[in-house]
Amino acid sequence: MGQPSATKTTTPKASDRYILAASAPPLRLEDIAEFAHPQHGRWEIVKQNVSRTVYRGSLGNMEVYLKHFHSRSLLHRLGRWIVGGEAMGEMNSLLYLRSCGMEVATPLAAGRTGTIEWLATAAICPSQQGDLWHQHQLAGGPAGYQRIRQATVALGRLIGRMHAVGVLHRDLHCGNILVRTDTPQPTLVLMDLHRLHRKRRLSRRSRAANLAQLLHDRWDFTTRSDRLRFLRSYLSESGAEGSPRAWQEEVEVFARRHRRRQYAQRDRRILGEGRYFGPIQLSDGWRGHVVLASKYRPAGSRAAEAEFTIQDWRLALRNPTALLTEGPLEVVKDSPSSRIVRRNLRVGPHHLEVFVKQARRKKWWKAPADCLRPSRSIRAFELGHALLTRRVATAIPLAAMERRKGPWLCDSILITEAVDAPVLNRFMETQLSAPAMGSVPKTDIQRRQLAQEVLWQLGRLLQRLHDNNFAHRDLKSENILVQRQGTSRPEVVLVDLDGLSRRRFLTARRRFQGLMRLNVSLLESRVVSHAGRLRMLQGYLRRPGGGLVNFKPYWRMLEDWSAKKLRQQIRSRRRRQKAARRPST
Repeated sequence: MGQPSATKTTTPKASDRYILAASAPPLRLEDIAEFAHPQHGRWEIVKQNVSRTVYRGSLGNMEVYLKHFHSRSLLHRLGRWIVGGEAMGEMNSLLYLRSCGMEVATPLAAGRTGTIEWLATAAICPSQQGDLWHQHQLAGGPAGYQRIRQATVALGRLIGRMHAVGVLHRDLHCGNILVRTDTPQPTLVLMDLHRLHRKRRLSRRSRAANLAQLLHDRWDFTTRSDRLRFLRSYLSESGAEGSPRAWQEEVEVFARRHRRRQYAQRDRRILGEGRYFGPIQLSDGWRGHVVLASKYRPAGSRAAEAEFTIQDWRLALRNPTALLTEGPLEVVKDSPSSRIVRRNLRVGPHHLEVFVKQARRKKWWKAPADCLRPSRSIRAFELGHALLTRRVATAIPLAAMERRKGPWLCDSILITEAVDAPVLNRFMETQLSAPAMGSVPKTDIQRRQLAQEVLWQLGRLLQRLHDNNFAHRDLKSENILVQRQGTSRPEVVLVDLDGLSRRRFLTARRRFQGLMRLNVSLLESRVVSHAGRLRMLQGYLRRPGGGLVNFKPYWRMLEDWSAKKLRQQIRSRRRRQKAARRPST
């Protein structure tokens, strides 16, 4: 790991083993030696983790991608001894798929040098990763949608041909599929083939499980029509039996299982040590977790574009409690439950606008429970990144620290990136009022479309929370921001995750409680009408391809629950006012 090491070797050693592809251009011995020991400055690290490092460089006029396999895992070492290594296995997979007429990268050479295996392939130029290409086309209007439909058919044929020749790609997602940008029709190229698995005959179950990995990657970006279009082209190319709708239902079942496993694996990394997260220890008993890089990049986030080191965070957090009192800062909240300040924080070379939150214990009986569980700050840090993994927009938690004396929790702080956006009701009043204030749409139709989009997204936000078994007991306008840059689509952002909890199973009652809290919060807005609140409910109930939903029973129950909640709030407010007027003795 780390930077590639320089070497004076100009020819391969006698102990090195390598193989050249017959279709590769002539390579010099110096080039082969450099594949094993990439020179610093000539090769750029594109991707790096504990098991692989991918470099990009050039040999003459040819751009080359070089992959090093260096896993220390016992399982990988046993697999290397049994099957001959991952580099050689990927080389054989590339040659086999090319012989079957499939679009894959051109292999150049593969070999083993000591404990490192390497594979060199020619770059696909010009090209773009499938997920990035899809996002770019979505912003292109009708022409972009047409290209997406063409690419969907081409993707179905590509995966169908792969399954027809008995090959499973066990890391199948759009990041491992390149789209050539120099052809009139979308041409797809299959990449990252070190986890290919070949069988003489593929069962329907194994095919559906493999397709579920691809569906998990595109679940939030495709409609049911897109999936049926893909399956029709897949079935025509693979020769599998069955109708597209029957395959769709089966693949969706496997996709939900794959989704649970994938999310659980990602959640375990949050409090671990790796490329994106790291543990940190400071003086006076402070311990916690910090962000080193962000895999998910919300729109407008500066912290998501930056990379940090543990040393950067040690300098920035050398005195955690001073962040709440010293220097230029703005006190946002100071109550018995928490203190929140906004300030500028320097982490390495980066200056970030952040919120620093200190959790306070209101009730003494919670002290024994805090001995047996993580602090509120650590829980909010973990839940915030779990939401980002599930594509729920929230402020990026950057660091969470806690200080204990033995098992007793003494203090804890949470640092999140500041999101400069108005709260829900303020956005609705300023952007949707007539006449509108500020640089906002001027016509009634544009204001109405903007309101419908925000309220629909609000319902989808709650739907996504509940579908992933998250419950929020403090859903209100102050905890929901609406972010909009220029004329782009607005984005609903959830903040203040103290009320968020993960449940094993969400009952219908708990789901309705979330809907009721949102509905009561919208009742406080003067510009949200009866139809607007109904739009939020429909956004929650609708599913892609689910058809019409009979919303009237849900709406009547939601109105009844909201009326009870309002009466309860009025009684509670009167009790507090009466207690405040009572003279002290």
